[in-house]
Amino acid sequence: MGSKLSIVGIGPGDLGCMTQRARRAIEGADFVVGYRTYLDLIPSLLKDKKVFPGRMGGEVERARLAVELLDDGQVALISSGDPNVYGMASIAIEIALSSVDPSRIEVVPGVTAFSAAACRAGVVFRESLAVVSLSDLLTPWEEIRRRIRVAASMGMPLALYNPRSYRRDWQLSEALEILKDAGRGGDPLVVARNVSREGESIRRSTVDGALLDAGEIDMLTLLIIGGMHSDVSGDGISIAGVGPGSVDDLTHEVVDRVSSATIVLGAEMHLKCIKDIISGEMFVGTGSREERQVQRLERAMRELQNGGSPVITVGGDPSMFSAARRYVGMARSLRMLPGVGAFSAAAARAGAPISNDFVLLSGPVSPDRLSLLIDAGFSVFLYNAGGDSVRSISDLLPGSRPCAVARDVTRQNEFFEVCTASELRDMKLDGSRYTLVVSGPGSRIRDGMIVASRGYERKYCV
Repeated sequence: MGSKLSIVGIGPGDLGCMTQRARRAIEGADFVVGYRTYLDLIPSLLKDKKVFPGRMGGEVERARLAVELLDDGQVALISSGDPNVYGMASIAIEIALSSVDPSRIEVVPGVTAFSAAACRAGVVFRESLAVVSLSDLLTPWEEIRRRIRVAASMGMPLALYNPRSYRRDWQLSEALEILKDAGRGGDPLVVARNVSREGESIRRSTVDGALLDAGEIDMLTLLIIGGMHSDVSGDGISIAGVGPGSVDDLTHEVVDRVSSATIVLGAEMHLKCIKDIISGEMFVGTGSREERQVQRLERAMRELQNGGSPVITVGGDPSMFSAARRYVGMARSLRMLPGVGAFSAAAARAGAPISNDFVLLSGPVSPDRLSLLIDAGFSVFLYNAGGDSVRSISDLLPGSRPCAVARDVTRQNEFFEVCTASELRDMKLDGSRYTLVVSGPGSRIRDGMIVASRGYERKYCV
């Protein structure tokens, strides 16, 4: 098979937020390639490695170097956060597939910056989230502005990356003005800077407030607008995101908390996946889903009062469409521990389906809303979709648009298939809980993987 290229997401910064799979990929590599700032976050993992630090803006040259090094050994190409979220997945796969068999390429998902920030601030998303970068280096501003307008008009929460730099200091104000014009000036806003790194700060404001005071907002800052905001203490009960299912995709922080907990509570399917690291009591509850969730929180609160260390588990990431919204609405003495989201796991299996900005949706979504989002150029991830819903969406897409359908990624009964939109109609899908991936415009299927260019050809010779 030859050596492997691992495109590794190291999470937002702290080693505790890195997954076990990411750590093993780095430890097993002969060569580690990455932007110098990100490599400086993981010095303890780079001992006895040949390390190739790169510069800002050198994504293409880092990807080419990583491919060249495959002739001599295992290579880990580093991304902060998740490789598919404004990371190295797209350019690395695009370059690698010109000379490397796809079986030698893997994307290792990671905790994204927006989920880490949301968990720190106690923000959860119930039905949707739009993720947009305000940097127009690779994407024309007209396209970015259109996406913000569409998301704002739908009342969707937004996570804004790269909001402001020394030279690019006007886009943030325009984005906030768009939200204000949509009647969202009073929406709560979180300013998260250096999450899980030295100098971390979280402050709260509103869209109107951020317009008046940009403060410390810069390229190290991420903004979260909308969503369900709660005041959490950061201690007490731990709400742990257990990722897509495999223990390998747990963060080290979650492994430590779960393995030392006096009681671990959660859905049976989640506890079953991580039972090998649980040493304390396990609790599921009885009755309806809502009744079980209430019972888990009440049981966890009693355990905490008695001096124990309870952990409530949720699938994926606590901020994204999980039962955590019920828990943060009922208790303040808790801490949310981020995890790898279902969209990250599905994207990693597909290759590089996110061309740039994307939306996450849960539950039934009207065709009109979906059409607006797709026409605006978003990549789309639809959670908890039934087979009929997946098939019907093919009518909204160009027949050649690459898609992927996933369920139980990394679990024993995993279903995963890459296809075109025209092939969705005839796909045999039973039941529900599918995650549908609709890749961005300009994407294509190559050697069974989705490759979506982020626009590097506009600035670099790819």
